[in-house]
Amino acid sequence: MLGGLILSNKKEQTKRKILKTALREIDENGYEKLSLRKLATNCNLTTGAFYRNFANKNALFVSLMLELSTSLTEIISQKSNGNYTPREKLLLLGENVFKLFNTKNNLVNFLFFNPVAQSIYTQDRGLQDSFPLLKSVHKLIDDIISQESLGLDSDETFIKVWAFLQGYMLLVRNGVTKFNTALLADTLSSLLTKKGI
Repeated sequence: MLGGLILSNKKEQTKRKILKTALREIDENGYEKLSLRKLATNCNLTTGAFYRNFANKNALFVSLMLELSTSLTEIISQKSNGNYTPREKLLLLGENVFKLFNTKNNLVNFLFFNPVAQSIYTQDRGLQDSFPLLKSVHKLIDDIISQESLGLDSDETFIKVWAFLQGYMLLVRNGVTKFNTALLADTLSSLLTKKGI
């Protein structure tokens, strides 16, 4: 029994090392340049040992996204601690994502735009809610709609808000425009307006 516990702990340590190294490599070079073979080497693992921890690149990306989503949500929660309305919290979340995008461009780019992320956005809400950042946005939208009696469809509104955030992020990333808090606030306000007005 103790042998199994030691092996389990060692496997968990190896996974943590892979995730930490992968995040560092993505931060430095972008997810597009991440090579599993090079990652295994940088972790002092054989390719086979790597694949015993992650079946493929998609499985690694899902774990990395969970890790980043959790970290980003914790950072944003700390910055928006206080007596804010759900609408104010959504704006703070957006602002903080863009601030982080300025300092950790490759990591935020990975979290929002890697091919695995794109496939998760098309899945049902149950899968999306396993990612803390998506769950936070869903909850804030639900709270705004409910508390302000907006009569909006929550899932449809989430898609509109998320599509705006991603599109705006692409424009900022590609140098088409600079981030503007007033534009973010105005757009979120227009997307979260009572139905029929």
